[in-house]
Amino acid sequence: MRKPKIDDKLRLMTDFGETEAICAEVLDDPGTEGGTLLKVMARGPFEEGQQCWIIDRDGSKIGATVENVFKQTIDSEVTLSTVLPA
Repeated sequence: MRKPKIDDKLRLMTDFGETEAICAEVLDDPGTEGGTLLKVMARGPFEEGQQCWIIDRDGSKIGATVENVFKQTIDSEVTLSTVLPA
């Protein structure tokens, strides 16, 4: 999976099902070697510490952890922490 860019659409698989997200920001995670923080706008009952999967176009999955959730009406700004393959 390549590193997403701003406005890229992502598919997330969570314990409440599959949902679409739009990438709002991509940052290097200073706390994890090779880590990436993705800020996305998504709908759903996200909670800090929750595990989810980012589903790539080819169907492969990358694990991610919800680091932060900021609720804004229907959509939430969700920060995901993951390590993307080089």
